[in-house]
Amino acid sequence: MPTDRFVCLAAGGGIMLALLFVTSHPVPQGWDKLAHFVCFSVITALLWRGTAGRAPLAVLASVMAFGALDEVHQIFVPTRSAELLDFVADAAAATAVCAVLFVRRKTLCAESSEP
Repeated sequence: MPTDRFVCLAAGGGIMLALLFVTSHPVPQGWDKLAHFVCFSVITALLWRGTAGRAPLAVLASVMAFGALDEVHQIFVPTRSAELLDFVADAAAATAVCAVLFVRRKTLCAESSEP
């Protein structure tokens, strides 16, 4: 495995692990959904790059499963609260990034196969 792919997988996993240990919510009210979207977009892009785009459904499923796990985890953290819309933002980010990267990959493959 090339080093850059390993670094992407480690960074994506590291961000996911760090999110489980965040006990406070430093994002201002009203911006939290955007923060979820951006954070989960980055995680999805890193995992996509780490797998070289060879496992798009696995990346999508794992990021969405982590989003659900994160919300369930927040039920048990006194300073945080679980919200369905947070999970929706997480899932939307994962879906959007996977869709864009999948279409981009198909477009690049089609262009490279033209005579």
